[in-house]
Amino acid sequence: MTVIQPNKDKGVMGLIIFFSAVLLGVSSLTIVFYSKTVNTQQDIAALTQSVQAEQVQNAELKDQLYKTTDPTNLENLAVKEGFVKVVNPQWAFVSRS
Repeated sequence: MTVIQPNKDKGVMGLIIFFSAVLLGVSSLTIVFYSKTVNTQQDIAALTQSVQAEQVQNAELKDQLYKTTDPTNLENLAVKEGFVKVVNPQWAFVSRS
């Protein structure tokens, strides 16, 4: 008598298919996460360059401000505008009574 068991290898094939699907899913997730990591690193590098450029511009503006408010420049500006330097100022005080 011959007994036919066609479903005997189905358990092993199902296991192979399951692990193949898991391997495919993990591989896909790894590629997606790697891509997002690379994009994030590139964004960070671009923002770092932008911050450095802004720091340079800030330093230049501070230098310009300090040069503008230098006492010698302010005195030259006062002379140019026609102001007169008062040596002994007389202050007038008003009482509030």
